[in-house]
Amino acid sequence: METYSTILVLLIAALLVRELRAGNAIAASEPSVDLQPGERFRTLRMQMLEPVLALVVVGAILLSDLERTPTHALVAAVGAAAGCAFGWYRARSTYVASHPAHRGVVLRYSVESFVALALLVAIKIVAEQDLLPDGGAFRAIVAALLGFILVESLARVVTLVLYFRRAEASAASAPLGGASAD
Repeated sequence: METYSTILVLLIAALLVRELRAGNAIAASEPSVDLQPGERFRTLRMQMLEPVLALVVVGAILLSDLERTPTHALVAAVGAAAGCAFGWYRARSTYVASHPAHRGVVLRYSVESFVALALLVAIKIVAEQDLLPDGGAFRAIVAALLGFILVESLARVVTLVLYFRRAEASAASAPLGGASAD
């Protein structure tokens, strides 16, 4: 199972890199994508791949934990609720603009993004190498963190997609030529 998980993670990582390059190419060649320092253009596909990556990395670990200790479901649910709130906050704090014509969004860089990625990698390595110490409290905290990470990513992407759809709808309803009707 670990081999399939690793192969799937590598496949998703390759797709993420492809989307990163596509987004960078759009940002470099399209004058309507005006990026300020600390901003980046990301395709919606790239954003949607991130929760899939979290599901592959974290979901299997959380499922394994819940099979051993079903009572951790409550702790994971509490972590998931906190992750939902944080994902919504993170999307609101990093969102700058949508570009429906290019199926992407402009986001601000954030420390939280780098921390979330590092945490995902650390959890995958620790879990695959079975480096978690035995102990109920420690494993419960890990279950809460797994629930947090899993739902945070999904909540952030759902919020970004909602912002994108709102911008897409307003762009579709705008009169031709971009002038606003008074």
